[in-house]
Amino acid sequence: MKIAITAVGPELDSQVEPRFGRCPYFVIIDTETTAFEALENPNVALGGGAGIQSAQLLSNHQVQAVLTGNCGPNAFATLGAAEIQVVVGVSGTVRQAAEQFKSGAFSGASGPNVASHFGMTGQDPTNAPATSPTWMNDGVTGTGQGMGGGMGGGRGMGRGMGQGGGRGMGMGGGRGRGRGMGMGSGAMVTPLGSVQADGPIPQPTIDPVGSDQELEMLKAQAQEMNDQLQTIHTRINQIEQTETASALVATVNADKCTGCGVCERVCPRGAIKVNGQAVINPELCTACGICVSECPNSAIVITQQKT
Repeated sequence: MKIAITAVGPELDSQVEPRFGRCPYFVIIDTETTAFEALENPNVALGGGAGIQSAQLLSNHQVQAVLTGNCGPNAFATLGAAEIQVVVGVSGTVRQAAEQFKSGAFSGASGPNVASHFGMTGQDPTNAPATSPTWMNDGVTGTGQGMGGGMGGGRGMGRGMGQGGGRGMGMGGGRGRGRGMGMGSGAMVTPLGSVQADGPIPQPTIDPVGSDQELEMLKAQAQEMNDQLQTIHTRINQIEQTETASALVATVNADKCTGCGVCERVCPRGAIKVNGQAVINPELCTACGICVSECPNSAIVITQQKT
């Protein structure tokens, strides 16, 4: 049996995360073999429908039970439609929760235990995506320190980040105290610039200290780009799986629908048309849950698609 436990980290000793839709990780455990995998939740920052999308994600991974602290009505309904048992009020570590589940200490919840959008008010700011450094140029004239083409030894002009009052360090190699004029374009660039001097053009020399600093900076940037690329590929695979293997679909409760048109406006796939009442095209619907979150009358739910 596959169970998913909401967690703050990817390990068995990580603490159980009380939020379902916006938990940082789902730790999926096979209760028979004790094998596990940590699934990073791509829905943490969603403005709406995070619980529904997370339920959809676990359905695609053939999860049969979810252990968490709290579960809202939309997520609970979607998990129920996917025939996934929900256990709420869980705390401690992921390992402890899994052992308690195997021993029969938990029972399935009969309904949600928090209101809609509960997780949005408790979002952890530490999970916000890291931002890339912003390189700036103050355009000063004089002795400068910055990433640019200063080659030292004469009067010259280097494109780079002049900050004034320091030593020029060129990314292409070379370090000197040439009088240059910073002409940075607001981005990190590596031109050699042009040098006008009375004598021969000095040859650049390699600064071991500066090279080490530059190397570490480039390694850090490369690692950040690799992490972002991996996250993008993971999300692409999840979307492709959802579109090809989804067994869930949004349906309209005709008794509650007033034909207000909100769902038609917010649907990203154009799957909803309103003519007196909303009608959903199941071939276009991906059960993203946005219409469920936005419907003012709670007239739309996620259900198992009939085959």
